Amino acid sequence: MQTLPTPSGPGLQCWQRSGCPSPALTTAARNGQIFALTELGRHSEAEALACEALAAHCVPDRFTLVPRLGLARSLNGQGRHKEAFAETERAEELCRSLPREQRRSETGAVELVMATALLGLGRDTEARPLAAAAQHACLAAFGPGHRRTGEARAMLDRIDSV
Repeated sequence: MQTLPTPSGPGLQCWQRSGCPSPALTTAARNGQIFALTELGRHSEAEALACEALAAHCVPDRFTLVPRLGLARSLNGQGRHKEAFAETERAEELCRSLPREQRRSETGAVELVMATALLGLGRDTEARPLAAAAQHACLAAFGPGHRRTGEARAMLDRIDSV
């Protein structure tokens, strides 16, 4: 099994001691860890790290959106779809409040995470339009070769096979 550095690992501690003024780098590193843990199926670890990230940065801005989505993904991965849906609703509300340029990189993400939660709750007729909207938005924003565009297509295929 692959191992990832923890938020208190030596690499991050070294960076924190460096005095770098940008919270964006810490946030990006933590978000990368959350995403990687989720992709590795280590959902409870991803959940703990996402909760830690949200506790460390509680201002409702773009630095809160990604860990909130990571938390929802980790909950979906644990089969806790009702909780994931609630987190995704919070992410959706936050996303709508952000300026367009601050939410572009997360195009389609809210819809995909919400569609996953809805599918897990057996609400596939509600999940499909969200997955279709995500695919359309991702195609327009990122093109057909982007990972999220493919994820949206896979979600549509999964919903259609139910």
